[in-house]
Amino acid sequence: MNSSGIKFRVWFCGLLTVATFYFLAPTVWTLWHPDDVKTPSWMMDTAMPLGLDLKGGVHMVLGVDLDKVELDQLGAYGRNIERMSADKKIELESVKLIEKSGELEVKLKSPADAEKFRAMVTDNWAQTLELLRPVDGVEYLRASPQAIQNIRETARNQSIETIRNRIDEFGVAEPLISRRGEDQILVQFPGAKEPDRLKTLIGQTAQLNFQIVEGCDENTADCIETQRADLEAKIKSVEVAGNYTKESFTRFSEYRDRVNSDLKDQLPANSAIAFEKGNDPNEVSKTVYIPVLLSTKNIFSGEFIDQAFVQMSSGSNGLAMGGDRPEVAFHINAAAAKTFEQFTGQFVGHYMAIVLDGVVKSKPVLQSAIGDSGRITLGSGAYESMLQEAQDLSIVLRAGALPASIEVQEERVIGPSMGRDAIESGKTALIWSFFLVLAFMAVYYGLSGVIASIVTLINVSMIFAILGALHATLTLPGIAGIVLTLGMAVDALIIIFERMREEVRAGKTVNQVIELGFDKAYSAILDSNITTIIGAMVLLSFGTGSIRGFAFTLMVGIASNVFMATYFTKTIFMLFMKNKKTLSIGMSRHELNELATNKG
Repeated sequence: MNSSGIKFRVWFCGLLTVATFYFLAPTVWTLWHPDDVKTPSWMMDTAMPLGLDLKGGVHMVLGVDLDKVELDQLGAYGRNIERMSADKKIELESVKLIEKSGELEVKLKSPADAEKFRAMVTDNWAQTLELLRPVDGVEYLRASPQAIQNIRETARNQSIETIRNRIDEFGVAEPLISRRGEDQILVQFPGAKEPDRLKTLIGQTAQLNFQIVEGCDENTADCIETQRADLEAKIKSVEVAGNYTKESFTRFSEYRDRVNSDLKDQLPANSAIAFEKGNDPNEVSKTVYIPVLLSTKNIFSGEFIDQAFVQMSSGSNGLAMGGDRPEVAFHINAAAAKTFEQFTGQFVGHYMAIVLDGVVKSKPVLQSAIGDSGRITLGSGAYESMLQEAQDLSIVLRAGALPASIEVQEERVIGPSMGRDAIESGKTALIWSFFLVLAFMAVYYGLSGVIASIVTLINVSMIFAILGALHATLTLPGIAGIVLTLGMAVDALIIIFERMREEVRAGKTVNQVIELGFDKAYSAILDSNITTIIGAMVLLSFGTGSIRGFAFTLMVGIASNVFMATYFTKTIFMLFMKNKKTLSIGMSRHELNELATNKG
C-alpha cells in the first residue's frame, strides 16, 4: 500500500481512538463514582446507566387483572346496547353480565324484536361482539377473540403508561418497565430505597382532568407561543431570584408548585402553570418542559371516560398523502354526559388541555360542545407520527379510569452496598483479565503481543463507548459479556499471529508477512464470529431481562472485534513495520536460527 493510503488509515484510526475515549469518559466516571448523580459539565451524555444489580434499588413484578378488565368492557358493551336499543325503539327487559361464562344475557320484551335486535348488533358490533344461539327467546353475546385480544393489550399498555407517569413524578432515574408474560409487568427502580412508598404510588388511580387554557382561543393569533415565551421569561426570573432550577428538586411536582407559588402575584386569578413535555429540536433525547397557563376554575374530571380509541377521519389538513387521518374518539358515561356537554359548550373555540397527573398531554381546540362522545382531532404532520400521537393520547385518556387493578406479586430490594460490591468485582475482573492477557501476549508474541494488548484495550473501550452512546444499561451480565468479548478479541489476534509465523517460516518479506497473515486469517475470524453472533441473536430474540443484556453486549463486542482485528491492528503493524526488515512475533531463537540456516 502506498504512503497516502497508510496515512489515511493512521489518521482514521487515531480519530476513532480519540472519539472512543471521549465517549467513554462519562461511563468511567459513573463506574468510579457510582453515588454521583451528575457527570462533569464537559462530558457528553453518554454515561451508561447502572442496572439494578450494580446500583441497587427495587425490583417488582406487578400482576394486572386482565380478566376483570375483560368483564368490565363487556359490561360497557351491555350499557351501549341498552342506549342504542332505546334509540332503535327495541324494548329490553334486562341486560345482564354473566361473569362465570363471560357472556351478556339480553332479554327482549317482545320476541318480534329479535331479528331487529340481531341486525343492530351485527351492524354496530360485528368486529367486537359475537351473537350466540338464542335460548328460550333470550339473546346471548360474547366478545370476539380479536376484541378480547385488543382489550387485554389495551389494558396492559394503559397500565404501563400509568406506572411510567407515576415513576416520572417520583423522580426515579432510568426506570425499567416492560411486559413479562401475559398479565405481568416488570418494574425496576435503580437507586430507589422506599419500596412501600413506590407501591402506594403505583397503586393510586391516575388523575385525569380537562382544563381550559387561560386567555387563549383559536381566534387569538400566536397566543400559545406568545404565552409560552412570557411564562418562560417569568419562570427564569423567579429561578434566578430563588437560586433554584428543576434539578434542585427530587420531584417535578415540587418544582411546579414552587414556580406557581413564586409567580402567584404575576398570574391571572384562578390560574396556574402546568407543563407539557416535549423534545428539544437540537437534541432529541433531551426532554424540555413547556409551560402552559391553565384555568383552575374551568376544570372537568376525566374519571367519567368509559372508552377512548383511535379511529380514522377523512380530511387532508396538512397531510401530504391526503385522505384519512387518525383522531381520538372517546365516550363519557351517562351520568356525566350532560354536565360535560354544558362545560364544553361554554368554551367552543378555546384550547382545552388534557392533563394527566399534572402533566399536559394535549391541548386541542374545542370545535363544538361534547356530549356523551367526542373526537379529538390532531394537528398536521406525517401520518406515522400523527398515528403514534393518537395512540399515545388514547392511552392517556383511558389511564384516567385505570380499569385494571394492579397487584405486587414479587418484590426485592437490592441494597446499594451490594451494587458497589458488584461494581468493584466487575472492575477487578476486567483489570485482572486484561493484565493477564497482556502478560501472556507480551511473553509469547513479543512486540506483536504488546501491540495486540494495546489494541485490545482500545477495543474494550470502544465497546463501552458504543454502549454508552446507545444509552444501554450496564449490568453484571453485560460486564460478563465484555469480559468474554475480550477473550474472543485476543483469540482473533492469535489466529492472525500464527498465520504470520507461517509466512515468516515460508521466507516472506515483512510486508508480505503482514498482508498474507491478515488476509489468510480473515475468513477464519469472520466464520467464528458469525457463528457466535447467530447464537447472540437467538438469545436476544427469545431471552428476557439480563439474558438480552448479555446478548446485546456480545453482539456489539463481536462487531467491534472484527473491525479492530482486521483493520485497526493491521494499520498499526503497517505503521510500525514500515521501515523494518524483521518482525517480532515471539518466535524462539532456535526457530530463527533454523530459518537462517535454511536460507543460507
